[in-house]
Amino acid sequence: MNNKSLIILLVLAVFLVTGCKEKHNKAIDIAYQLTATVPDSSLSVLNGVNQAKLGKAEMARYALVYTIAQDKSGLDVDNDSLLRTAYTYYNNQENDSLYAKCEYYMGKYYMLNDSTELAMDCLQKAADVSEKNGDRYTQCMALEKYSRVLRQTNPRKAVEVARYVETTYSSIPEASKSNIVYTKLNVSMCLLCADSVNEAEKKCKEAMSVAYEVKDSNVLSDVYQDMATIATQRKDFKKALECSKVSYNTSSVYDITKALNLATAYLNTNSLPSCNKLLNSIHTDNAEYKYIAFNIRHLASIKAHDYDVAYNNADSAYYYLEQMYGNQLDSKQEYYNSLVKTKYEKGVAKGEARLLSWLIVVTSLFALTIILFILHSYRQYKSTAKDKLKAEHEKLLQEERIHNEEMQHKEIQLSTMRSYLLKKINIAQRIEKIRENKKNIVVLTEEDWEEIKMFVDNVEGNFISRLKKRFPKLSDEDIKFMILIRLKMSSKAMGLIYNISEKSIRQKLFVYKSKVGLEGKNSPSLRSYIESF
Repeated sequence: MNNKSLIILLVLAVFLVTGCKEKHNKAIDIAYQLTATVPDSSLSVLNGVNQAKLGKAEMARYALVYTIAQDKSGLDVDNDSLLRTAYTYYNNQENDSLYAKCEYYMGKYYMLNDSTELAMDCLQKAADVSEKNGDRYTQCMALEKYSRVLRQTNPRKAVEVARYVETTYSSIPEASKSNIVYTKLNVSMCLLCADSVNEAEKKCKEAMSVAYEVKDSNVLSDVYQDMATIATQRKDFKKALECSKVSYNTSSVYDITKALNLATAYLNTNSLPSCNKLLNSIHTDNAEYKYIAFNIRHLASIKAHDYDVAYNNADSAYYYLEQMYGNQLDSKQEYYNSLVKTKYEKGVAKGEARLLSWLIVVTSLFALTIILFILHSYRQYKSTAKDKLKAEHEKLLQEERIHNEEMQHKEIQLSTMRSYLLKKINIAQRIEKIRENKKNIVVLTEEDWEEIKMFVDNVEGNFISRLKKRFPKLSDEDIKFMILIRLKMSSKAMGLIYNISEKSIRQKLFVYKSKVGLEGKNSPSLRSYIESF
C-alpha cells in the first residue's frame, strides 16, 4: 500500500470517528446557561426540545439540566422520573463535568424521600469530585445538604461538616452574602441539634450581622426565626417572642408558618389576647395549618381556665387532624379529650371541696394527686406526640409535593409523546399531497412500539402490566390499540396509523368494548374507561 492510499484511509478514519460523535444540542446548551439567572426561561427552552431526536448522552444531559432548572425555580427535586435517566448515564463517569451535579441532585432527591444512606453516599461523591475539580460551589452545596442529613444521626459530625462549608464558601470570590448568612444558620442549627445552645446563639448572631449588611428583609426574617427557635430551646420565651415578632413583621411576603410561630410565642409568654387576635387574622384552607391554629387556641383556653372553649377547640383541632391522618388518630383523640374533661372536673371538684366535710377534703386531695400525676404524664406525652405529629405533617406535605410534581412531569412527557406521533402523521399528510390517489400510512416500527410501551408503562403507572393482568386474553395488537387510546390519540390520527378510515376506528372502538367487559347501554365509552384505567 503506497503513502497516498495510507493518507486517504487515515482521513476517512478521522472523518468516521468525528462523524459518529454525538453533537451537543444547542437548545440544551442555552438552557444550561440560563439556569443560573432565569431558570423559568430555561424550562421554556427545554420544553421546546424534541426528545425523540436526542441520543443517550444528550438525553441524560437534557434530564439533568431540566432538574437543575426546576430546583433553581424553587421546586424541590422530590421526583426522579427525569433525574433517574441522567443518574443512570453519569453514575460511572466521574470524569464528566456534570457528574458531581448529577450526584448532588440525586442525593437531594434521596434526602427529601428519607433515604438517608443513599443520600449520604451521593452527596459525599458529589463533594469529593467537586473538590477534585476545584468546583467549590457544588462542593459546598453537597456538604451543606450532607450536614442536614447528619443532624439527627451524628450531630457532632454535622457541626464539623457545616463549619467546613461556612469556611469554604466564604473563600469563594463571588460568594453571595445571602448564602453566607444561610451557611452560618446551618452551623447554628447543627450546634442546636448537638445541644450546644450557647454556641448556636453566637453563630446565629454572626449570621444576623451579615444579614443586616445584605439588606434583604426575607433573609433577615429567616435569621430572626432561627434565633426564636434557639431562645425557645433555652426556655427564654420572652426573647423568643421578640425574635418571632421581628421575623413576622420583617418578611416582605406573608408567611403563615411564621404567623403560627409568633402565635406560639405569644402562648408561651401567656400573652393570650395577642395570641388569639393573631390567630383570628389567619385564613387558610390548609388542614395542617388549621390543626396547628386550633391546637394553639386549645392550649390558650386551658391557660385561661376556659375549659368549655378548650374542649371545643380540641374538637376542631382533631377534626382537621383526621382530615390528614384518618382513623389512625382515633385513639389519640379519645385520650386527648379525656384529659381535657379530667382537668375540667378538677376545677369543679375544687369549688365543691369547700362545702364538704373533712372526709371529702381528704378524698378530694387524693383525687387531686391522681389528676396531677395524669397531667404530668400528659405533658410528657404531648411533647412526644407533638414532635411525632410534626414529622408526620412534614411527610404528608412532602407526599403532596411529590404527587404534584409527578403530575407535571407526566403531562410534559405525555405531550412530548403525542407530539412525536403527531409529527409522523403530519409528515405523512404532506406526502399525500404529492402522491395523489395513494394511501397514506404512518409507519410505526417495532422499535417505535417498544419505546412507546416503555414510555407508557413508566409514566402511566405500569399501565400495560395492569391491563394484561386484568384482561389476559388481549393480544399484542389489542394492547397497542389500547396504548394509543391511553395517549389520547384522536380517531383521525389512529386511522392514519392503522391505514383505515375514522369510521373504521370508531367501529373498532365499539368492538373492543366487549373485550374489556364494557357491555350494556349505561356502560362508559372505551376511551373514558382506558384513559382512567
